[in-house]
Amino acid sequence: MENTFSSTAIMPDISTLSKADPQDVLDALELNRQLQKELDRVKLGIDAALQRNIILQERLTRMRQKEVETDGYSKSAQDTPVVRTFGPPIFIDAEGNAPPENEDTCVRPLIFKSTRWTLSEKEALRKGIQDHNTKREALRAMREGRSIQSVEKMSKNLFLYNVEEINWSQIAKQYVPTKTKEECIIQWTNHDHPCINNDEWTTLETKKLLEIVDQNNGRNWQKIALELGTNRTAAECFKQYNKQSSDPRKWSKEEDDILIRAVDLYGEKNWQQVAHCLDNRTGQQCLHRWTKTLNPAIRRGRWKKEEDEALRNAVSIYGAGNWVKVQQYVLGRTDVQCRERWMNVLNPDIKKDSWTNEEDAKLLELSRSIGVGKWAKISAFMDGRTDNQCWRRYKVLKKLEMQKMITDTNLLENQEVGTTTEVNQNSGDSPTNKRKSRKGTTKRKK
Repeated sequence: MENTFSSTAIMPDISTLSKADPQDVLDALELNRQLQKELDRVKLGIDAALQRNIILQERLTRMRQKEVETDGYSKSAQDTPVVRTFGPPIFIDAEGNAPPENEDTCVRPLIFKSTRWTLSEKEALRKGIQDHNTKREALRAMREGRSIQSVEKMSKNLFLYNVEEINWSQIAKQYVPTKTKEECIIQWTNHDHPCINNDEWTTLETKKLLEIVDQNNGRNWQKIALELGTNRTAAECFKQYNKQSSDPRKWSKEEDDILIRAVDLYGEKNWQQVAHCLDNRTGQQCLHRWTKTLNPAIRRGRWKKEEDEALRNAVSIYGAGNWVKVQQYVLGRTDVQCRERWMNVLNPDIKKDSWTNEEDAKLLELSRSIGVGKWAKISAFMDGRTDNQCWRRYKVLKKLEMQKMITDTNLLENQEVGTTTEVNQNSGDSPTNKRKSRKGTTKRKK
C-alpha cells in the first residue's frame, strides 16, 4: 500500500510560521514526525490483518470444497472416538463366538443426520428447480433464435418436471443451504415432484398393489410402481406394502437391552441414531418404546393425591387432549397414563352411576351400527360415558346375554324331557307296561 501521509498534510500555514516562535515550529515538526510514525505502525497492522483475512478465506473455501466432496457427512463424530460397543455381533461361528475386536470397533461410525424438511425449505427447493429450468430454457431459446418473451409466456409449472442435468450442488448451496445435494435429490424425486401421487391410498389401489407384489415375488419395486400405474414411487409402494403385510413385531429382551444402552449413549433426542443400533426398528418406534415402557423415570401403581392435583391443574391450563404437555407437569407419568386417569377417574363430566336399561339398549344398538371395538366413536353418542366404560359395559352385557341363553336352553331342555315322560305315561308306552304286555301275550300263546 502506498504511503499517502506526508508532513505537508498536517503542517500549519506558511504565513503563520513567520510570525510564530521558532521553538513552537520545532515542536510542531517533532509532533508531526511522531504522528507519521504512529500512522505507519497502524498501517502495518492493517496490512497484516488483510493478509490474515485472505488466508482465512482461502482456508474456508477449501473446507467447503472438502465438505461437498465428502457428500455432506459430518466429520465431528470422529473427533471424539467412543470405545463403547453394543448390540449383537454381526459375524459369529457355530459356537457363538465373535471375532476379536480391532481398531474399527473403537471408532463411532459416521451417521447421516437427517432432519425434517420445513415448509420454507420445500418452497425454496421448488423455486430453485424452477429457476434452474427457466434459465436453461432461456439459453436454449437464444441459441435457437427465439425471443426471451416466448419463455416468459410459458407456465411456470412446466419448469418443475425436468430433473435432467440439474446442478443439485448449486441448488442446495444457493436455495437450501441447510441441506446437502443428496437430500435435495431425495426430497424432490421421492416426495415433491409434481408427478408424484401423494394422495391417500384407496382400497382398490392397495389391493392391486398386493397382487402385483405377489406376482413379482416382492422384488424390483421400481417395476412394481410402474405396473401399479398410479404415479406412486417405489419407496411409497414398499412402505404401503409393509403396512398391510406385516403385523406389529413385539420387542424382545435383547432389543430392550440394546435400546437402553443406545439411549444412554446418544440421549433422548437423537432417535434416528438410536434406531441405527437396532435391526428393522425406526426412530419413532424407539421413541415410543422408551417413553411408554422402558424409561426408568416412569412411575407405575396407584396415583397419589399430589399427582391427581397436578393432573387437574395441568388439564385446566392445556385442556383435555393435549396430553403430551400435560404429562410434563405430572412427573413420572406418561401421556397415556394421564389420559387414562383423567378420562376414567378425574373427569367431572363422567357418569359414575349405574347403567340404565335405556343406556344398555343404546350401547348395543351403537355397537351393531358403528362396529364392535370402535369405542371412541360409540362413546361420543353416550352422554357422560367414556370409551373404557362402554367397552366394559358391553362385555358385561354380552356375558349376561350368554348366561341367559344358557339358562333358557337348560330350561327348555328340562321342559322337553318332562313333556316326553308325561306323554309316555299317558299312552301306556312306558317300559314297565311294555314288558307286562309282552308277558301277557306269551301266556295266551301257550
